[in-house]
Amino acid sequence: MNETNSQADPRAAEPVLDTPSRKLPMSRWQRVKFFIRAVEVRVRFIALFVVIGLVMAYWTTLEAYWDRWTRPATAAAADAADTEYYCPMHPTVVRPGLEPNGAVPNCPICGMPLSKRKKGEAPKLPEGVLARVQLSPHRVQLAGVETVEATYMPLVKEIRTVGYVGYDESRLAEIVARVSGYVESLHVDKTFASVDEGQPLAEVYSPDLYSGVQELLLAQKHGAGDLLASARRRLKLLGVDDAEIDQALEANDPASRLLIRSPLAGQVIEKNVTQGASIEQGAVLFKVADLSTVWIEADVFERDLPLISQGQQIEAVVDAASDRTFSGEVSVIYPEVNAQSRTGRIRVTVDNPELALRPGMFASVLIQTPVSRLEPFASAIASARQDPKSLSDEELIERQQFCPVTGLKLGAMGNPLKVTVNDRPVFICCASCETPLVEDSRQYLAKLAPPPEDAVLSVPEQAVIDTGRRKVVYVERAPGVFDGVEVELGPRAGSYYPVISGLAAGDKVAAAGSFLLDAETRLNPSAAAAYFGASGGGSSDDRSATQAAAAGRTATGDDDDAPLTDAQLKQLEKLPEEDRALATAQRLCPVTGEPLGSMGVPVKVTIDGEPVFLCCKSCERQARQQPAQTLEKVRALRGPVDRAAGDAATAAEHGVHQH
Repeated sequence: MNETNSQADPRAAEPVLDTPSRKLPMSRWQRVKFFIRAVEVRVRFIALFVVIGLVMAYWTTLEAYWDRWTRPATAAAADAADTEYYCPMHPTVVRPGLEPNGAVPNCPICGMPLSKRKKGEAPKLPEGVLARVQLSPHRVQLAGVETVEATYMPLVKEIRTVGYVGYDESRLAEIVARVSGYVESLHVDKTFASVDEGQPLAEVYSPDLYSGVQELLLAQKHGAGDLLASARRRLKLLGVDDAEIDQALEANDPASRLLIRSPLAGQVIEKNVTQGASIEQGAVLFKVADLSTVWIEADVFERDLPLISQGQQIEAVVDAASDRTFSGEVSVIYPEVNAQSRTGRIRVTVDNPELALRPGMFASVLIQTPVSRLEPFASAIASARQDPKSLSDEELIERQQFCPVTGLKLGAMGNPLKVTVNDRPVFICCASCETPLVEDSRQYLAKLAPPPEDAVLSVPEQAVIDTGRRKVVYVERAPGVFDGVEVELGPRAGSYYPVISGLAAGDKVAAAGSFLLDAETRLNPSAAAAYFGASGGGSSDDRSATQAAAAGRTATGDDDDAPLTDAQLKQLEKLPEEDRALATAQRLCPVTGEPLGSMGVPVKVTIDGEPVFLCCKSCERQARQQPAQTLEKVRALRGPVDRAAGDAATAAEHGVHQH
């Protein structure tokens, strides 16, 4: 039966083959490996849960560490990107950040650490500086800006006014009748007659005089000394002089007539009596004036009254003697001011020996007051002549006011530094000024020399901008850099102002074009931050300030093809003959782009054997740092100029060097 079944199902006799889905029994090693992998998976899950638990448990601590590691670095990076470093004394020096070692950069000019500021922040100007603007040499010439030095000058304040000639009241005399009587005769019967001292003017009959002489003679006759002296005094009170009394005693004749004499020499300016007239005691008979000295009374504006002192000399001119000048002395300054005219009156005593000045004349009065005699200049001059060693530090700082090296106000760079140079104490604004002060002490100490006795520090009138609230002067601190400085000035004397404070001797002030500089900062407030080195401007780390000047010049639209001006050509003419053609062909400085001659005589340097002309000495370093770019610009500027001239100049220079 089994055979029947096997024949009926032929698949039963076929062998059974292994399929992929069929599991074979694992060996011992496979079982061990499977166990290890199972344990590894479970341990991994356990470790993950442990880490999650630890993170949750110490989340606050981890967050604190994260802030410590990340936030300071982020803040420092943000701060570095938003700040820059600059030199307050030299605005052309700007660095974008710290040095590679993390140190604060130093100014390459003065050596002081640079100050930190935010980019876009308004520039921090030194103390006393109201505004700062910088112009390229080309723009300075276009604006006509010219500078002059503030120097000591013997200024004289002139006050011109008018007055009138009057009598000298101390030389006026009124002849008064001391007795009643009658005028028997007139010796001077005309007004304005000239009389001498003691000259008889009139003769008066008086009963009172007659009785007085009688008493005198009776006293003499009876030898009564007391009565004689009393009668003599009575007659003197009546106007009888000693000579007439003695004459009456000698003649023993009772006189009844009184001789009236002039008490001084002069002119009879008033006659109030006629011959035969009856007069009463106390009546004014004559007025006599001595015109050898007269008064001139003049009105002066109240603002000028402090400039006048008693005893001061003045000059006067009258139309009747216009070719003569009369000198006088201020004798009285009236202690009141006219409320309507706001003037005060002065009285001048003038000698008039030739009687050229007559009362009633109008006079042109000139009052000249040396400014050095006014306060506070007189005190400042006296203080400047004191020995610096005898002054305290505070007094010396107040007297010196400015650093002799930088010209900055003491205290603008921190506490002033005291140094001793040539056995003299001197204050400077910072430590970097000590070296140049010692090396060139003669030049800088000359700025601290006391002024002449009759001189004061002065600036031209056109250099002063009067805003109404303050007076501003623009000082050139560096080539093309002008600082608006508030100054305190004295009264204008001619075309100059005396300086009380705000400037130092030797400061270069803008005398011409100062109004344009002021208008630049007022009409365009951003111009005050447009100086090279101002916030937001080019950095001197990657390019020099002179390159920034060239960029600024291009931005202002200056024409690079503009021909050289006459002033610039005159500077080029000072070059040797063999260099003029090359400099004229080059025309512009390859560093700043400014016209050659705009900053003085061009500077000639040799780069890779080729002559190059620069606008100033400060461009040489930049030109030598980038010789290829400099030469490329020079060749482009010269264009198709005769190369033989350049080769000849180079050969000549090499020949000189070899020689």
